[in-house]
Amino acid sequence: MNHLFLDVIFRAPYIGQDIFDISLVLPKYAPLINEVNHEYLLNPIKECYSICKTLSKENLKALKRGVHQNNKIRLLCNGDLAPIEYSDIDIISSPLSTQIKIFFDKLYDEAVNKAVFYHEYGKVDDYYKSLVGKSRTCRCCGINKVLIKFHSKRSALDHYFPRNYFPFTSINTNNLLPICDTCNSKYKLGENTIYEIIKRNSRIISKTRKRTFYPFSKINPYPKIDVEITLNKALSEDMIPNDMNINLVSIGYEEQVQSWDRLFGIKENYLAECCSEEMYMYYEEQYVADLNFGKTHNEYIEALERNRVGDMNFLKAAFLNGINNYV
Repeated sequence: MNHLFLDVIFRAPYIGQDIFDISLVLPKYAPLINEVNHEYLLNPIKECYSICKTLSKENLKALKRGVHQNNKIRLLCNGDLAPIEYSDIDIISSPLSTQIKIFFDKLYDEAVNKAVFYHEYGKVDDYYKSLVGKSRTCRCCGINKVLIKFHSKRSALDHYFPRNYFPFTSINTNNLLPICDTCNSKYKLGENTIYEIIKRNSRIISKTRKRTFYPFSKINPYPKIDVEITLNKALSEDMIPNDMNINLVSIGYEEQVQSWDRLFGIKENYLAECCSEEMYMYYEEQYVADLNFGKTHNEYIEALERNRVGDMNFLKAAFLNGINNYV
């Protein structure tokens, strides 16, 4: 889609044709537009082209820059680039903003599921399965489950940079993240990934840029996040979240951790899990039993740390340390 917007739509004033014609795009891309319902792609393309005919050179330059920068997800997460949002395009042209959003929403919701797209670029479901493989663990929270490649269905693919805020990214695979239902539908929803927005009576009173983790980072080793839990009272079956405190620690990545918690409700989810019947039963039936058979607390924690990602072991270790350290 970069070709369509960079070489055609955002160059409209310099192209002789007054109305968009499919001949303006490279032949290899023409079927992707022609063989999809015109309401989904062709009509908004025509509208965008017509509107851009009237825009200034400066505005067109800003839009082109937005295409490039919005698709550099890693640099946006690091805070190295400034994105363009629909609110920015609204200032240039509200009708253009509307048509661009229609195009990119329909591109992901409808067009990519058509044969002309998936025969050329593959199916979204296959992309999902290639990412999750056989791992049931949600990579956003680390405690809930996602469907894996052996299921006939799949869990959600989250737009890490939400479609409601950020144009040009709806089919960027670096922006599509397998995610559990709790993270996707209960917590993150359409939360702005890199701006912390505070509203009062639906009015924005502050908007602060924040760095966030890049989900596909190849940093090795990946930043370790330690979970620290302290108890405010002795462990009992009737524990509630207020009976515990939680801290998320990753030296040098404090801002990213705060964003992670803001987006996915990490602290709330972890405290809720630690207060669950299942966690108390785990403590009673596995941890206490092993200690009764001679294993020390440190030996138990070391065993959990050897596979800290699996079966919520990182959280179990923090929970057990909190119990052990309670005075």
